[in-house]
Amino acid sequence: MSKSDLYKVRETRILLAALNTASSKGALDFRMADVARAAECSVGTLYGHFISKEDMMAALVQVGLGRRSEFAKKVNAIELSGLERFVSLLVLEQQRLAHDDILAQLELLVCYSDLWRRAADKRVAALRDASEEFDQQLDAALIEADGEGFRISDEQRARLIARGRAAVLGAQLQTSRQTLVPCGVMTNDGEFYNVLADIVRCANGPVMEGSEWLQKCQGALELGRELIEQPVFGLDAA
Repeated sequence: MSKSDLYKVRETRILLAALNTASSKGALDFRMADVARAAECSVGTLYGHFISKEDMMAALVQVGLGRRSEFAKKVNAIELSGLERFVSLLVLEQQRLAHDDILAQLELLVCYSDLWRRAADKRVAALRDASEEFDQQLDAALIEADGEGFRISDEQRARLIARGRAAVLGAQLQTSRQTLVPCGVMTNDGEFYNVLADIVRCANGPVMEGSEWLQKCQGALELGRELIEQPVFGLDAA
């Protein structure tokens, strides 16, 4: 194995240790020394891979966003209408965040400038690219829908994407195990479909209930659930 490959394997093991440590101690409370102990390496070795704890947090977020990208590629390979694809991508994102709760917390934390400014520039750039990529995937689904008869302007598409992503974020904040007062209504999976149905309907889309969207997107969602259940890191990193 080359030095480059060894470096990547070690970094993956460190990130797995960091994820496990954050899960047990909290997304904000874990220390580099805790991660080094779990990864069975020195703190100095950690700093050979990450310039700061915040940089390590950003790297974990990259892993989560990489999962999202893979999920989206699978969904885009399924035969769906544009609006069905749009709804499916948002639902799978909400389910990913609910399943990967610690990674979801880290994604929220890394959005704050006090944290991302302490991460490596290339890491921050990669996170921005990943966020833009998801917007582009949602936009492509709406452009596809436009070609199928759902007439929508560029401004309306941007607004619909923003509302969809806000709904995902809101659902995560209201249902996370770490939330002070979780919203019981939003813990019902069907309620999120109703929220998306309302968003699409308000954009002059089809008048449908959340349960109808669930039925139309069932194939994509079943595939997504299988992907979400896969471990964040491969077995070779354990």
